[in-house]
Amino acid sequence: MNKHKDLLQKFTDFNRLKHLASRKKQCLLTVSGGMDSMVMCHLFQQAGFPFAIAHCNFNLRGAESDADEDLVRTIAAKYKVEIFVKSFPTKEYATLKNISIQLAARELRYTWFEELRKDWKLDLIATAHHLNDNIETIIYNLIKGTGIRGLRGIPVRHEHIIRPMLFAAREEIEAYQKQHQLLYREDSSNAEDKYARNNIRHNLIPLMKEINPSLEKTLGDKIDLFSELEALYEKQNNKPVKGLFLERKDDIYIPILKLKKLKNASTILFEHLKDFGFNAEQIEDMLANLDNIPGKQFLTDKARIIKDRRFFILTQLAQKDFTAQLIQKDDTEIKLPGASLKLTTLNIEQLKITADKNTAFIDLSKLEFPLIVRHWQQGDYFYPFGMKMKKKKLKKFFTDQKIALNQKETIWVIESNQKIVWVAGHRMDERFKVMTNTVEILKVQLK
Repeated sequence: MNKHKDLLQKFTDFNRLKHLASRKKQCLLTVSGGMDSMVMCHLFQQAGFPFAIAHCNFNLRGAESDADEDLVRTIAAKYKVEIFVKSFPTKEYATLKNISIQLAARELRYTWFEELRKDWKLDLIATAHHLNDNIETIIYNLIKGTGIRGLRGIPVRHEHIIRPMLFAAREEIEAYQKQHQLLYREDSSNAEDKYARNNIRHNLIPLMKEINPSLEKTLGDKIDLFSELEALYEKQNNKPVKGLFLERKDDIYIPILKLKKLKNASTILFEHLKDFGFNAEQIEDMLANLDNIPGKQFLTDKARIIKDRRFFILTQLAQKDFTAQLIQKDDTEIKLPGASLKLTTLNIEQLKITADKNTAFIDLSKLEFPLIVRHWQQGDYFYPFGMKMKKKKLKKFFTDQKIALNQKETIWVIESNQKIVWVAGHRMDERFKVMTNTVEILKVQLK
């Protein structure tokens, strides 16, 4: 049996064993015009698997991008299949979202692929990832510092996305292309070593193959084993996890007492925190600080962990800080990040005081507009209601109230002429309370 029939037989066997593409499933093939995706098209056509083609023009390489599109349109016409083409403003999208070009292209294409799948009632989306892509991914994950999940590489299937060529080595694909004289386009950016994966492909893997010429087969044989090991590993590690990662609003609380009782605390923490950018060294530092005083922080570009008295508290970082906003006398609502203030003016006859800590009743005559709403700052002080005009720093007030460190930073204060009127959601200032001679009242509700 010649090489191209070998690959076709492997393709049909692999898809049957992994329950991927078949004659009964309509697939959307993601075709760039490169060798891998053009071979995938031919294999689908030869196997008799029904398919349509989707091509993205990211407008990143000028005339090259347009030539890629022309070739894919030609192939779709040759195979007499439906083709969908979309042009994306990739650079503009990356700038708007403040992400890399590569990530922008990924977000754009996968969002569009899923829209096509749903709109046209297709069963699956197929990408042309192959064995060498998988090996490069595993090596990249190891270099960056992966848990066991990274050893499995690219999954054969994720929801509706399948990789029907993940079994095939690059050499097999090249041989198949030559045998059938399949047209394809070479992306010039593939030759540039500035991308980490290209660097691995062009420099690191050739060195590894000098040591083991059968590198693809050796690692390819192990990938299924790595996936099985991952499943066993996660099953084992999830046993003691119950009650260890507590979700409270947008934060995650990790009880320090529970961590102390775990024999494999570092492994469990790493597996659950690595997606937030935390590395093994930071995890060990956290565990070394279990009995230290509160306040220690651990930072990545995605999140922050603060050590509190009883918990490590994980907070995902906001994209930008909020400073301050003015409140005019006639305002009825102020929108804030993650909250809002509703403002109502009442006369004394309308007053019905409630014990709701998120509502403040303020003597309107004592306010000087515009007011300022902002996050509290170091050095802030006020005269807490009910404490007979005793001055207190907010930092001390928060400590006395046992407010967690991460929650302190989200607390809003309303200020009038450099005087704090209300620590929103916590306590009014004595100087602005409603008196027996009060005529008008500003009711403020924190939502």
